[in-house]
Amino acid sequence: MAPISIDAPSSTNTVTVQLVDTTFRIKNGPLDSFMSPKIKGQHGLTAGAFAFLITHTDAEGGSKRRFLFDLGPPKSWKEDLPEPLVKRVSKWEDNGAVITVEKYVSEILEENGVELSSIEGLIWSHAHWDHIGKPSLFPPTTDLIIGPSITEKFAPGYPENSAAPFKSTEWHGRKVTELNFEDSTIIIGEMRAIDFFNDGSFYILDAPGHAFGHLNALARTTSGKVSGGRDTFIYMGADSFHLGSQIRPNEHIPLPDSIYLPSMIPCPCPGELFERIHPSSLSEESNGGDPKTTPFHVIPREGSVAVDVDDARDVIRKIQAFDADEDILVISAHEWNYFDVLECFPGTANEWKKDGWKGRMRWRFLEEFKDGVEES
Repeated sequence: MAPISIDAPSSTNTVTVQLVDTTFRIKNGPLDSFMSPKIKGQHGLTAGAFAFLITHTDAEGGSKRRFLFDLGPPKSWKEDLPEPLVKRVSKWEDNGAVITVEKYVSEILEENGVELSSIEGLIWSHAHWDHIGKPSLFPPTTDLIIGPSITEKFAPGYPENSAAPFKSTEWHGRKVTELNFEDSTIIIGEMRAIDFFNDGSFYILDAPGHAFGHLNALARTTSGKVSGGRDTFIYMGADSFHLGSQIRPNEHIPLPDSIYLPSMIPCPCPGELFERIHPSSLSEESNGGDPKTTPFHVIPREGSVAVDVDDARDVIRKIQAFDADEDILVISAHEWNYFDVLECFPGTANEWKKDGWKGRMRWRFLEEFKDGVEES
């Protein structure tokens, strides 16, 4: 099957992307809520959380504009979040999950010389607790930008709206802008897009399914017309997938015969070892199919956190095409297997292709199945 044509509009403009380690860690999290089936040797959800600092520089005047795409969870989440939500997340701990958050993202920025007043806006990929941070730590001049239907579902926040996953103090006194894709004429990789800076450097993508108003983003990191090469991009997948096993392997990127995985012996190890533990029965929920071209995991129908499983699965299908493009680096908010490959903030990510990140990251999720491979 031919890949989806990405067809990002041409532009010489780029943004600087910096991957911020928000210091969130979860071990032994509730895997079944996010992916299915459980693979032999897999012990639970292990994850971190990225925020993305986006800096746009005006091509003519040189002025800079800064935005954060996602903020990770608030450090003091048991105090910062609505009480009903705290009770739900605390049940994860009761069932063996270990959750730690060392810093607010605002602290991380300030410790590295970024004044919070220089952040023009905070973009929530969605309103789940581990993405919203604590906007009230930013000055009221920092806008909040949200996806479709968030206002209808959750405004003005808790306790006024008992369903809200954030307190109303996080919105109070701040301009909140809800994006609308209905009038968008830009389609990138079958996804409706908004040209955020109106110059082709950064796009917000409509990525429904996981949560109300769920957003992804696409940043142009280098321009071929400037460098003499090809344009490169970073795709910010938010919670569209939580582990690479939900998007790979596939018909565009089959499981290779030999895979370099630093933690496994022999290295490189035969791909056939992972074919043995692939859930290749005919049941849909076990994700049946050719183990070389079928992802190990799907978004589950039973007990899923997704508000629309069909939409969420379709977004994954679209992301697979972005992932198959060697000029696009796809990063979800939580995947942590390849953390040692990345250069996080205060470093920059724009030279990801030159530095070979994509090839080193692609199959690292398979290390999650190490115990299962050894048993089989």
